[in-house]
Amino acid sequence: MAGIIYVLGSTRSGTSAIRNALGETQYKGYGEGHLAPILVDMIATIRRHNSSGLGHDEPGNGLYKLRPFVLLRHLFHGYERYLVEEIGSEYIVDKTPTITPILAAPDLNKFHKNVKFIHCSRRHVDNIHSKLKKFPEKDIAHHTREWADTNAAWLDIRDELDENFVEFDFHQLATDPDSVAKLIGEYIGVDEDVIGKMAAYLHSQRPEAAPDRDLTKFLKLSEVDWSDEDKAVFTSIAEDVGERLGYGFEDYFA
Repeated sequence: MAGIIYVLGSTRSGTSAIRNALGETQYKGYGEGHLAPILVDMIATIRRHNSSGLGHDEPGNGLYKLRPFVLLRHLFHGYERYLVEEIGSEYIVDKTPTITPILAAPDLNKFHKNVKFIHCSRRHVDNIHSKLKKFPEKDIAHHTREWADTNAAWLDIRDELDENFVEFDFHQLATDPDSVAKLIGEYIGVDEDVIGKMAAYLHSQRPEAAPDRDLTKFLKLSEVDWSDEDKAVFTSIAEDVGERLGYGFEDYFA
């Protein structure tokens, strides 16, 4: 397979815009992947059997000479061929906006033959406000915890990827989509014409675009129509990770 790109980030952080902009390149994929748990289960199963000790000391037993890394590389190769056949492209993009592929990224980086990672961040106040509008059945504590856990996971694992990633913030995506297209295009190795097509998509199909939504203006916590109780819950969960990311409650960046 020529390559696979994982678009990572919390929901409502611009992952869909990036996945669709990549559709202007040779990369193709599902609207959302959600297949990473299969790979996680494969890795966990082989590691569990490799560490169990059962059969490892018995010549003639298949576990005696088990080479877990080699087996996983073969299994990943089979998974990649499956995607190529299903999607019809040697270039695959996977957009799964959950914590699972982020936690698995170091292993995905190790076992895929050719893999790249793109991470999208978004300030807590704007992200949770967007989540509550899109998914009102979940409360503010649920949405804020998902945001905090997903972003903390990225901050914790990114250094394990040997610099094989690009990252940007929703602020940059909203205010300077040309620079985001250039950043991603140079990372994945496409020419200026394709970068221009990605930029054109990001300009014309802005994330969360609506006639009454100015994406260059961001929310102040003091002005958001949440109850004092909800604001307290939100602050208690989001504050630590928000500080690590440099976000403010009244300004986008602290």
